[in-house]
Amino acid sequence: MPVLSTSAPGQFRTRTHEIGYSDEVEMADPSASTTRPSKDDGMIREKLTAIADVFNTENTLEDQDATLLLSKSTPADAANMRRMGKPQQLIRHFRFLSTVSFVALATAAWEIGLFVLTPGLTDGGRAGLVWNVLWNIIGFGPIYLSIAEMASMAPIAGAQYHWVSEFAPDRYQRILSYISGWTSTIAWQAGNAQGLFLVGSLIQTMILINDDSYGFPSWQGTLLAFMAVLIAYTGVVYGARVLPYWQNAVFVVHILAYLGYIIPVWVSSPRATHAQVWTEFDNGGGWNTMGLSVLIGQLSGISTQCGGIDTAAHMSEEIKDAAYSVPRVMVAVYIINALIIFPGVVTVVYHIDDLDAALSDATTYPAIYVLRGAIPVGWITVILVLIALLNVASNIVYLAAVTRDLFAFARDRGRLSSRNANRRRMID
Repeated sequence: MPVLSTSAPGQFRTRTHEIGYSDEVEMADPSASTTRPSKDDGMIREKLTAIADVFNTENTLEDQDATLLLSKSTPADAANMRRMGKPQQLIRHFRFLSTVSFVALATAAWEIGLFVLTPGLTDGGRAGLVWNVLWNIIGFGPIYLSIAEMASMAPIAGAQYHWVSEFAPDRYQRILSYISGWTSTIAWQAGNAQGLFLVGSLIQTMILINDDSYGFPSWQGTLLAFMAVLIAYTGVVYGARVLPYWQNAVFVVHILAYLGYIIPVWVSSPRATHAQVWTEFDNGGGWNTMGLSVLIGQLSGISTQCGGIDTAAHMSEEIKDAAYSVPRVMVAVYIINALIIFPGVVTVVYHIDDLDAALSDATTYPAIYVLRGAIPVGWITVILVLIALLNVASNIVYLAAVTRDLFAFARDRGRLSSRNANRRRMID
């Protein structure tokens, strides 16, 4: 936990913040008056790589103002970074609305959520899936509120492992933050694969619905996933500067495409009965009890909620007024996603007139099975193209958050071979 050392008036106070690794930040005593000469603002502007150091050594109001201007930080952002013992190395391009769009795209509530329904339909049936999704939405609410509260206190890219260190007992800070850091980093890296493979699978599905003879070979899906990786890498590395500026436009497409999916299904697709949707459970997996089957099938319900709303926390060092904005972004996206995914799941479930047929559909996706019963193949292809493109955008922004998490962990020397990751330079 933070430790403040005492000092005489007019001297610096050293604040040591242990987050598994000892970092020290020198903060000027506010009671002391300083008369040091101001530095040339022009020199600061010409050397962006020196800004991070300025955050730790700025001694004049002119220096502070120049630093805030160049990094697009607020005084509160600068104070939080100093308190947490970290230099400001990223420019804060994101604002509240662009961050909401960013996180909504990263989570891809319906673009991914509607394509992971098979486990819930197999183990639990229509009713099991609907109730699983509903209680996971409710159950994850307190979790997201807790994360949002911690993000308001410590808005930093490291997020979970940093918070573990903040609140863990002193003697366990290092080991718990280290374990949490590795767990979080590996989980984020692995989670990125889901959307990448889905892009490849959707492209193959588009071919299949237009050509029934297509064999859906796995190796082609893998190569298409590699293509999705390359696109995401290119977007994150070479498109980083424009990343905040296209989020809102794609978010609008995200909403319109969702309406383009559910409206034709409600209008034209065959329907199941209310009893089948809400009260008839199914143990398609052959488990010992129906209760066990429903619990196993809740993987689908969890998948619709574990899409990474904490993406906002990992982008904290690029969000202006992060302590204020990040928790509100998390709550806003949680509500938006709940209003999208639950009606979307209910739409799919209500229009599965034959559960066995939906689970055995050649596309392997019940969400496409109900679409095939509502609109012609040509329009299905158009909708799937939009979904694939939205998943490509989702992969880009999700990978951006993944890289920030990895960057923070390396900066704290948690990752192997990360000795040089703590170079204090501005990254535009």
